[in-house]
Amino acid sequence: MDFFAQPCPPILAPIRAYAEVFAEQTSLPSLPQHTHQVLGAFAVYHLIYQVISPILSRLILPSHYNKFPRRTQVNWDVHVVSFIQSAFICALALWGMLTDGDRQVAAAAVGDEGALYRVFGYTVTGAAVQAYATGYFLWDLMISVYYVDIMGWGFVAHAVSALVVYALGFRPFVNYYAPIFILFELSSPFLNIHWFCDKLNLTGSIYQLVNGFFLLGTFFCCRILWGTYNSVLVFRDIFYVYAHPAVASPEALIAAEALSGEKMVAHPFAGMQVPLWLAIVYLGSNLTLNGLNYYWFSRMIVTVTARFTQPKKVKTNADVDEKLRVEGSNVDLATPAEIAGENARRRIKMKAGQ
Repeated sequence: MDFFAQPCPPILAPIRAYAEVFAEQTSLPSLPQHTHQVLGAFAVYHLIYQVISPILSRLILPSHYNKFPRRTQVNWDVHVVSFIQSAFICALALWGMLTDGDRQVAAAAVGDEGALYRVFGYTVTGAAVQAYATGYFLWDLMISVYYVDIMGWGFVAHAVSALVVYALGFRPFVNYYAPIFILFELSSPFLNIHWFCDKLNLTGSIYQLVNGFFLLGTFFCCRILWGTYNSVLVFRDIFYVYAHPAVASPEALIAAEALSGEKMVAHPFAGMQVPLWLAIVYLGSNLTLNGLNYYWFSRMIVTVTARFTQPKKVKTNADVDEKLRVEGSNVDLATPAEIAGENARRRIKMKAGQ
């Protein structure tokens, strides 16, 4: 995993030079060191979506993928990207949380020092996690806008909120919390498997049942419990630093040295403050994501349980209009009974037209 957390290598100096200009204009000073990770993630995920997933799906599941309508093929390829991304980013985040010594210092610090390190501190692994997340949500935003008729504007808003949360980390800002919140993705592999089961005519099967327990369990633990708890912590740290900005600036340090005649060492975050707009934008995006998690969880309970409480019917490959989408993943909200009812209504209309 150490390979994936390395800063921008010298061979990519031209890309870093362009990134430095952009970073200066947008006040994102740590971005140039991780531009290769942002762009690399975007390119790899789009390659998987555009080339790798369609080719492998046609080879491995020709009797299913080739019969899917174009709309379902798009969703299938998006789910493949989501599955790979969530598995990779969670492994990287967990590795960083367990091995990053600088991060462990920030976690152990208390009082003013702890809040300052968690809000303004920078670690290479934390920034790498947010870089790969930024690349993914940049890709997710592009796909959501391009297929807005399938995804809906609500999910464009979700992609924007997630992109803002992770992009602001390059100030650097709440770099410490990037691996924490990316663990929301621990539920995404199971969400994708649930969707794959529906498309492979495994609705209501033992595979989907077992996966359903893991899906609801990880979603509740990671997004509801873990997410809410850490949202309270990041709110606390940000507003504590905002309300206590009395950190000596370089100018104040020079003045103090002149008065005391002694050499003073500047605090690593001397003069740094949290602008009110930044606190509002970040926390507003955080609240948006948490609100969506609560809504999605309530709908997922209905959706998953419906697979096993309704009469089992053969499900067609056609997509239904009503969907639930979680960070690149769709879960059909229509129950098997509703799908069967719609098919019956279509047959009646066809007979009436004969």
